[in-house]
Amino acid sequence: MRGSLIGATVFITMIGVTTHKLMELKSIENERKDTVCKASQQLLKTLETRARAMAAGLSIEAYEDAENTEVAKLVNALDTANNDAEVEAVIDAHAAQLEAKNAATDAELKNQGGQVFLEQQLKKQRITTDIKQQIKRTQKAVTEACG
Repeated sequence: MRGSLIGATVFITMIGVTTHKLMELKSIENERKDTVCKASQQLLKTLETRARAMAAGLSIEAYEDAENTEVAKLVNALDTANNDAEVEAVIDAHAAQLEAKNAATDAELKNQGGQVFLEQQLKKQRITTDIKQQIKRTQKAVTEACG
């Protein structure tokens, strides 16, 4: 009787330790997957910024500076708003500005033959094939890592 009790205790302990180790392994795997997902998303963001800079005919630094300046203007306008109505007016004005910019870009693309974003002939510089391929590979990696 005493031997079977010791055997049952050892068996239950082994099951508990195994379960704990499996849960720990699963937690480590989830952390690794999250890290890979975040790294893939950051790479995709960087490549998209690079492609937009190329499309605008700017260096990456100049494009980021222009983007930061635009964001700073919006933040400053929101900071100077005194009430909800003024905040809404600032947001509406910014949205209208973005829509006008998008409409101008669309019109320009139609004049250039209506090519797809990654295939379009741009004003000053074309998005290179290697950048397009990197973006496609990174999009696939993001889908696999985060999906």
